[in-house]
Amino acid sequence: MEQAGTDTIGVNLRVTAHSSQGGRKYMEDMLCVAYQPTTDEKDLLYAFFGIFDGHGGREAAAYTKAHLMENIVSQKNFWVEDDETVLKAIRDGFVNTHYAMRKELGKGLRL
Repeated sequence: MEQAGTDTIGVNLRVTAHSSQGGRKYMEDMLCVAYQPTTDEKDLLYAFFGIFDGHGGREAAAYTKAHLMENIVSQKNFWVEDDETVLKAIRDGFVNTHYAMRKELGKGLRL
């Protein structure tokens, strides 16, 4: 199974994504491209590009795809100007996603 898509916003952003199952029996990898435009739609508040390797199983990749971006942008420090503080907010979003996934999907996942 292959997926491809192209999306454009404004005049300077073009994103293309592609995934390929290859010779595997099941596709466990996932990808996500998302962005939040400003209210006037002339710029972006953020862009999010995720590649989720299914080595932890399809459930782990699907959970991460569904929750990681929201867990990052919901960190209040994600919206500050200081780069180091934003990076900490991104790390906190990853950690929150990891623990929430373990709690929700159980310890049977290969995390």
